[in-house]
Amino acid sequence: MLGRIKRDYLGFAGRIPRLVYWRRSLAAGVVSFLLVAAGWLLAPYSQPGFLILDALAFAISALTLASLSVRRFQDHGRNGWLGLGVLVAAAAVAYAGQFGLAPPYAAVLGGAVSLALFVYLGFVRGSRRANHYGPDPLA
Repeated sequence: MLGRIKRDYLGFAGRIPRLVYWRRSLAAGVVSFLLVAAGWLLAPYSQPGFLILDALAFAISALTLASLSVRRFQDHGRNGWLGLGVLVAAAAVAYAGQFGLAPPYAAVLGGAVSLALFVYLGFVRGSRRANHYGPDPLA
């Protein structure tokens, strides 16, 4: 079971279709939410426990998002690591603009780029033929 979780949620090789992307994103989101909720319940009794659960939720979310995003970019025949770099850069620009570390329009620009990539990864079908990253997962 751990091998399957590692392959499905933490692996970076190959391609995944849109439905798999959505299902795994939702599953990781539910797990992260439950960890955060447990952390908040634990916070009045144990600050270190709260921090550990929140850090674990963040790590699960970040690693799963990275894995799924890389494989969706690869499904389109694009370099997944480059795509992930653009996602991280857009998020960094958006947060910098939001917290006053960059001009206010940076938050809008970063958010727009993130939204465009979200739509691209979640709604646009990947290449219909085999590409450098593997065969069409829907074939």
